[in-house]
Amino acid sequence: MKTLYLIPGTGADHRFFSRLQLDVNTQVIKWTEWGNAQTIREYAEVLSLQINTEEPFGILGVSFGGMLAVEMSKFLDPEKLILISSAKSYKELPIIVRISRRVGVHYLISPWLIKIIPFAGKIFGVSKKDKRFFDKMIDETPKGHLKKTIRSILHWKNTVIPYEVIHIHGSQDKVIPIKKIQRPIAIEGGGHFMLYNMADQVGEIINEYL
Repeated sequence: MKTLYLIPGTGADHRFFSRLQLDVNTQVIKWTEWGNAQTIREYAEVLSLQINTEEPFGILGVSFGGMLAVEMSKFLDPEKLILISSAKSYKELPIIVRISRRVGVHYLISPWLIKIIPFAGKIFGVSKKDKRFFDKMIDETPKGHLKKTIRSILHWKNTVIPYEVIHIHGSQDKVIPIKKIQRPIAIEGGGHFMLYNMADQVGEIINEYL
């Protein structure tokens, strides 16, 4: 495998991977305009144009990025597929997703709202010292991207789980609780933000798999 492509979660970018030390060449997928894409599958096709499929590659996705990675694996042929703090199918998502779909909650979500909710940091597992970093990434999220992302997650219906996939998940993830995750590699005490604040532990597991 020549390159491992990294897909961050919504509201994050290349900075989210800054503490991750991997034994392979990496390239971070950049968020682009959704264009006519409406679903996770369609947006995965848009972002996949950044991947050089003429050489061996792998895909690592975090949170929403992991869902994109799952969809990419259906029409690409990655040598490695790694999910972190994510879901392999809609059945691994919390029940609140189904409830939110019915009430159209994505119309209410904005970067501003996420920042001012007092307990947002705790839900995402962000420590006080990392809160400024978290807020800065949220501020710089492309306009309209967050709402489209949430809408696509609420309507995600994937049930096809890739045969060979490594799924690393925190035992204390409050965004996507581990109890519904099939065959996870659990990191004790890890939250949804663990790729950043527990990067050494996550990286060690990934390097063993590589």
